[in-house]
Amino acid sequence: MTAIADMISYFQWGEVVAVYSDDEQSRNGVTALGDKLAERRCRIAYKAALPPDPTATRSDVKDQLVKIQMMEARVIVLHTFSRTGLLVFEEARNLGMMERGYVWIATTWLSTILDSVSPLSSKTANTIQGVLTLRPHTPDSRRKSAFMSRWDKLSNGSIGFNPYGLYAYDTVWMLAHAVDLLLDQQGTISFSNDSYLSRVGGGTLNLSSLSIFDGGKQLLNNILQTNMTGLTGPIQFSPDRSPFRPSYDILNVIEDGYKQIGYWSNYSGLSVVTPETLYTRPPNRSSSSQNLYSVVWPGGTTEKPRGWVIPNNGRQLRIGVPNRVSYQDFVSGSRVNGTDTVQGYCIDVFLAAIKLLPYAVPYRFILFGDGHKNPSYSELVNMITTDVFDAVIGDIAIVTNRTKIVDFTQPYIESGLVVVAPVRKSNSSPWAFLQPFTPNMWAVTAAFFLIIGTVVWILEHRINDEFRGPPRKQLVTILWFSFSTLFFSHRENTVSTLGRVVIIIWLFVVLIINSSYTASLTSILTVQQLSSPIMGIDTLVTSNERIGFQVGSFAENYLTEQLNIPKSRLLALGSPEEYAIALKNRTVVAVVDEQPYIELFLSDHCQFKIRGQEFTKSGWGFAFPRDSPLAIDLSTAILTLSENGELQRIHNKWLSRKACGSQATSNESDELQLKSFWGLFLIFGAACFIALLIYFCSMIRQFSRHVPEESHPSTGASSRSTHLRTFISFVDEKEEVYKSKSKRKREHVLSNSHVKEDETRNSSKRSQMGGSQQRHDITKQNKAMALKYQPHLVNPIVFRSSGSATLKPNSLRCNLSVSSTTIHVSVSEPEPVFASVKTFAPATVANLGPGFDFLGCAVDGLGDYVSLTVDSTVHPGQIAISQISGDPAASKLSRDPLFNCAGIAAIEVMKMLGIRSVGLSLSLQKGLPLGSGLGSSAASAAAAAVAVNEIFGGKLGEEELVLAGLKSEEKVSGYHADNVGPAIMGGFVLIRNYEPLDLKKLNFPEKKDLYFVLVSPEFEAPTKKMRAALPLEIAMAHHVWNSSQAVALAAAVLEGDVAELGKALSSDKIVEPTRAPLIPGMEAVKKAAIEAGAFGCTISGAGPTAVAVIDCKERGESIGERMVEAFWREGKLKAVAAVNRLDRVGARLVDSKPR
Repeated sequence: MTAIADMISYFQWGEVVAVYSDDEQSRNGVTALGDKLAERRCRIAYKAALPPDPTATRSDVKDQLVKIQMMEARVIVLHTFSRTGLLVFEEARNLGMMERGYVWIATTWLSTILDSVSPLSSKTANTIQGVLTLRPHTPDSRRKSAFMSRWDKLSNGSIGFNPYGLYAYDTVWMLAHAVDLLLDQQGTISFSNDSYLSRVGGGTLNLSSLSIFDGGKQLLNNILQTNMTGLTGPIQFSPDRSPFRPSYDILNVIEDGYKQIGYWSNYSGLSVVTPETLYTRPPNRSSSSQNLYSVVWPGGTTEKPRGWVIPNNGRQLRIGVPNRVSYQDFVSGSRVNGTDTVQGYCIDVFLAAIKLLPYAVPYRFILFGDGHKNPSYSELVNMITTDVFDAVIGDIAIVTNRTKIVDFTQPYIESGLVVVAPVRKSNSSPWAFLQPFTPNMWAVTAAFFLIIGTVVWILEHRINDEFRGPPRKQLVTILWFSFSTLFFSHRENTVSTLGRVVIIIWLFVVLIINSSYTASLTSILTVQQLSSPIMGIDTLVTSNERIGFQVGSFAENYLTEQLNIPKSRLLALGSPEEYAIALKNRTVVAVVDEQPYIELFLSDHCQFKIRGQEFTKSGWGFAFPRDSPLAIDLSTAILTLSENGELQRIHNKWLSRKACGSQATSNESDELQLKSFWGLFLIFGAACFIALLIYFCSMIRQFSRHVPEESHPSTGASSRSTHLRTFISFVDEKEEVYKSKSKRKREHVLSNSHVKEDETRNSSKRSQMGGSQQRHDITKQNKAMALKYQPHLVNPIVFRSSGSATLKPNSLRCNLSVSSTTIHVSVSEPEPVFASVKTFAPATVANLGPGFDFLGCAVDGLGDYVSLTVDSTVHPGQIAISQISGDPAASKLSRDPLFNCAGIAAIEVMKMLGIRSVGLSLSLQKGLPLGSGLGSSAASAAAAAVAVNEIFGGKLGEEELVLAGLKSEEKVSGYHADNVGPAIMGGFVLIRNYEPLDLKKLNFPEKKDLYFVLVSPEFEAPTKKMRAALPLEIAMAHHVWNSSQAVALAAAVLEGDVAELGKALSSDKIVEPTRAPLIPGMEAVKKAAIEAGAFGCTISGAGPTAVAVIDCKERGESIGERMVEAFWREGKLKAVAAVNRLDRVGARLVDSKPR
């Protein structure tokens, strides 16, 4: 019976009907079934007892089945013997109870018939279609198969063999083993007379002639200790003398036979895996592990029956409805000529849900209440348990006490207790702008504004002219800089790294403070400020004021039982009008009621507001008896109403009012406390402290080196004060002056040492030579001195303009030499040669198979254009991007030069040239699609770098321009020159090294042709994503192979051998095998290119463009068509093809306008 209970629980049925023979065995079985069902929160709704077999008649069976047919439950467990069981199925079929909607579960008697009688008669088979039954499980084994074969031969296959026959066979062997063991233990078998039988042995029974076996207890003990393997599997007994690990096959009767849908064992419950397999695993009775195969139910359906119906007994459901006096928008009723009529929001929800049920439900509404005051809802719900009502609907709150006696549906509206009280408006203050912050917050914020100015002044004073000058000017600068950061409008530039770090952190702090202040002030000035002494339920609990509640509501019990408020403080109110009068007259200070009622009340009474938050969470539902299946189906229907919007439509029909303030009003001050921001101030203060600590450590280190050179020996207080004044003077001194002094001192010391050496050498010579000879040596000595000065004076000394806050690179150079005493001064910033220029940079193919990250080439005909103009409206030394056009995706590119490839490269070239006095306007025309693998970012960077260089007269060489382009590439896809190198230099470019940059141009012979077939699909392959797919480690064999192919590729380029070039280009074993699968159809495209006659094909850069090489343009066009077809056929990607020659020039000037 445990197996049947598990099946009923698995299919989630709550009630069953038990049909059984009225004998001791069947009664005990049904009792056990009831106990097991109760453990799973199921029950036997009705027990139909039939006369013991074989006395049950067709009439007896029919009478019971007719009763069952009128009941709610449709799951029937049949526990009889075979004759009565088949009779029940025949009558059930005649009554239409073997059709869709019914569930029949038969005990093992039916499986015995299925195994013994084969095939079944057509009448019997049709009668039991869709029935579930159990069969004792016997594991398959060779012994069992051999035995069954012998049985079939003996019976000629006319008599089937069921598991009970196997059990009988094993029982005989088990008894034989037990008796054999007994003989070994005792040696003989003896019997004795029982005196008790002699005393009661009179009559015809003659019991006194019976003898009792003396070894009975020992024989029983031998049986219970049996441990053997029979035809039915292992034979053992548990301590309670029941079989060890019983198990069953679960069968589903179909057509003229059956199918097995699973197993049951007391070890792991229901499963589609054999029990003996489960015995090798840990036991698992969780709901997720319970499984059965699909079932064909009566009526031929595979859809699981619901297991119950509305009883077909002609009785309607008695549905109780509260007869409300107030808030009749929710529920209202009237009684006319003895008939109750109801309407309202709750009624419409119920009617809409009932219509969604897949079956008809007869019902009638019965009003509860006298119509003079709201009824008690707790009494109404209790009437379900006393069988006065079959269900209760309306505005019934789902609370704990009620859920203990009835079942509720899914809530159809949220509800909870809230507090409503009178409020008054607060007048606006002219000092409202001070209210967002507390006084402490104002004080700390102002202090930190002064701190930031002071800290930045300390960090910038020695190196930044904008923070230098007379004391008064410096004080004004500190104050102006401090408070201008509030609006991010500080005009003083910060030069030091520490200063910039501090400013960045401070600006973040200011951003948070600004945003918080603005939000709080907006709330204060725009949201109506209301006040009330009642701030929520906590205020009411601690006060001694009276509280109102609605008659019949559970609020009364909650306030007294949960919050311990005396009943003397509570006042029952019957209608919204009574609410308003009691609140206005101060009869009560507040009313506690459920939120739906309060929202309806506030829609007409704007002088009251909800105070505090909802302090209970619940909802309204419909009540039904415990374990009612109708509650479950109605819950599903309510969820459907919520999902399809019908529930909201009903709400709008009854409860939508023009509300004037149902929102809860904030009771707390809008002032922002210092505790909300102390973390920000702590971070900023720590940053300032660390920056100052690093700065002063550096200052002390410099001073300790500087002082010994200038200090004079002295003692006492005078020495300390002098030392302090020296330190202050040193701190106030500009850093460039200090560096200049230190450099001159080092040169002076060095020159003095040279002079002393020469004087020593010459003095020894003068002691040996005459006057004229001495003069000649002095002249030579002076020349030697001049030559010894030369190494130090040839290096240029850079002069800074005193009026500038920042350095101009290479502004003025003073070159001193021995041969001339004149100073050559040259201004290194070049003047613009053109008013505007237009440049072009070609597309590039990087990697070229085995040349990953160190080989690339330029492709003619495709590329980006950059137009550059001298623009007086642009700030000197800066560049502005005025337009980005071309490829549709180019609109995604930023026009901020710091975040644009062209802008970054242009800025780098301007830095290299030292451009400070000219502003430039840049226009970018994208000819290459983004993320195509054709070096789109490199083309933009190369064109921009060449444009800036050309407009100033082409001062820089190719390697400097490549470095500028690398700065751009570094921010986009990494520090790689295999795109930007060929984009600037043209042809094939090999990158030998980056530190220092070493590029080698591989010249493809001029007399030979090389064409690239470029096929670009509509697919974006970001470089970062494609690089993430690369392997972290490679095999040594692959490394050696790729290295050899890269050398072969370079040799093919230099020799102009296109065939060998294509062969090497297609031979990558490291990068391309990981990237090709990420581009749909790429493998098919490469194969199509080779088959069409291409010398080789690979992925261009990171992809997704495929590039093939050929020496003839006409053949290239046909190859491109085949590659486009392959992209569409295998990858479902549209693609375009282009055939272009090798670009041997690189980025170049295409147009210019002189100034």
